[in-house]
Amino acid sequence: MTAPGIRIRIGHDPLEPETVVRFARAAVVPVELAPAARERIAETHRTADAVAERRSVYGRTTGVGANRIIEAAEDRVGHAMRLLRSHATGLGDELPEEVVRATLLIRLAQLAAGGGGLRPELADALARALREGWLPRLHDTGGIGTGDVTVLAQLGLALAGEDGGWHGPEAGRPPSPGIGPGDALPLVSSNAATLAVATLAWGALRELFDASLGVAALSFHAVSGNAEAFAEPVGRAHPIPGLVAVSAGLRRLCVGAVAPARLQDSFALRCLPPVAGALHDALAALRELLALELNAAAENPLFADGAAFHHGGFHAAPLALALDTVRLALVPVGALAAARVTALLEPAVSGLPPFLAVGEPGSSGLLIAEYAAADALARLRADAAPTVLGAAVISRGTEEHASFAWQGAWQAERAVGRLRRLLGLEWIAAERALRMKHVLTPPVLDAARRLAAGFEGPREDRVIGPDVHRAEASLPELAAAVRGVLAT
Repeated sequence: MTAPGIRIRIGHDPLEPETVVRFARAAVVPVELAPAARERIAETHRTADAVAERRSVYGRTTGVGANRIIEAAEDRVGHAMRLLRSHATGLGDELPEEVVRATLLIRLAQLAAGGGGLRPELADALARALREGWLPRLHDTGGIGTGDVTVLAQLGLALAGEDGGWHGPEAGRPPSPGIGPGDALPLVSSNAATLAVATLAWGALRELFDASLGVAALSFHAVSGNAEAFAEPVGRAHPIPGLVAVSAGLRRLCVGAVAPARLQDSFALRCLPPVAGALHDALAALRELLALELNAAAENPLFADGAAFHHGGFHAAPLALALDTVRLALVPVGALAAARVTALLEPAVSGLPPFLAVGEPGSSGLLIAEYAAADALARLRADAAPTVLGAAVISRGTEEHASFAWQGAWQAERAVGRLRRLLGLEWIAAERALRMKHVLTPPVLDAARRLAAGFEGPREDRVIGPDVHRAEASLPELAAAVRGVLAT
């Protein structure tokens, strides 16, 4: 349930990515459409009707794609319903509830900007569904980053009362506002579903980024690292924002370290500021773009200033490129995490037995952690393949490019699990090394050490999976602990 008194005022305050992340998994979303936003939608609808009376309007008085030159039948409601039915493939896996909920919330915020030309009753229906906990059943196949037409057409059919079913607080479905003339294309001319997946992935990766600093600091203490790599003069001389931010965070988390064991650490620790800093900046850039996209009117055609403007602003090239950048930035971060696992298991670095093994001679300890880390890193590399390199020519050649941002967003969602696995593996190795060496870590890491009490058990050879899973599950708490330290 949501906290009493909380209200998301769509059309009054910008919808922030953090808000989407926070409420995507809530049973109900305390959302309301601001009166000024509703009037803005209504005024744009009147404009769209007036323009369609005096000139051709794509998707409203004509067909779509290569059919843009064909005037539609006089039955405008029938034309709208045919567009929705023909575009809603109903193929693929059913989207997770949090993605559907985020999609509805984002689409509502975009509609509140005005510009689409549909009736305000559809915005009312989205707000009511979110408040009451109703979600349509949407499937994932068909998006290529030029508007989520397949997913949003399914939403349109649900709003029309002609769908595969809603699920919510009770049997049946919410009241339907129906689909009016000209409602179909502006409803589907959006990347709301792609933005939903991208925003949730951004939130998870931003949390893992914070956790990664805590895990790296534990590894630093475990191998008696050299803090000169994080020194303030280094960042001052090379003032890339992410490098400076990561260096400052590591200085705080590595305070009170013992004398360094080496003049220079390996890249796994020494190069953390530029490598993790690049991810820091990529995530910041993605967040900035999401904040714009969540509240933008990108429908084609756009109705403004009493006219219709046919354009390609719905193309998700900026989002696809930002997602590609984040996923590429994850690879070196993951590679350094895997390298730190190897370093922790190496006696020349840790000063401990090979693989942090105890017990009978020849015991393997955490040897297999390197294999698991290499597997996760290989999958992370595969997920980093840039989607902007893709190509598509469809609709009889009239739509000869696509961003594939939909695929890029799902690749980012999968990358979350890969990074989570790498950090979980590093964490259990770092904690074992700290305990075996009886290292007294500084008080700023007390919360992290307490969390580790739940997964670092007997050190004799055993299946490590349960420990890794417990570490992964504790990463959000570790991220919160790191943020608490850095905020003081």
